[in-house]
Amino acid sequence: MGMSACYMEAERNLIEKLMDKSNDDLFDEIEKLAEQNIKMYDMDKLWDGLHFILTGVSAATPIENNLLSEAIVGTAMFLDDEEADFIAYIYPERVGEISSALNEFDINKSLAGFSPRELAQNGIYPTIWTEDAKEELKSELMEAFNGLKEFYHDMGNEQKGIIVSIY
Repeated sequence: MGMSACYMEAERNLIEKLMDKSNDDLFDEIEKLAEQNIKMYDMDKLWDGLHFILTGVSAATPIENNLLSEAIVGTAMFLDDEEADFIAYIYPERVGEISSALNEFDINKSLAGFSPRELAQNGIYPTIWTEDAKEELKSELMEAFNGLKEFYHDMGNEQKGIIVSIY
């Protein structure tokens, strides 16, 4: 299967309600949310590759106070425990800032010199970064970026926060 990234709309009060949950309870709540009729964006397995394209580093080393890094991994984790599932959040006011940063980012310029080999050499998840799949990967990264940008735009307009889950 593998690790996939999912972005879900969240009101501020929901984010704050989830702050007190244990890892198992938080995971269960996120799974229940995913079954409800809420807006979501599923990036599947391209989250680390897109983080690398946006920031030059793996999502395993998020950049604090970097809007483009936060677009992929969120602003803060619900639980400060390395054993916990990766579930993070972004408050509504930060979503608008991230949306603006995504709008200003020139994805075409960044993907012009796209090298799957560079992602592979940097250990970017998953292990799909091969030169023979270059054009397909480039297209998938473009699609993931545009989908994420649209989701952040919509959430910013609706003044919603976002829950990020990667597992």
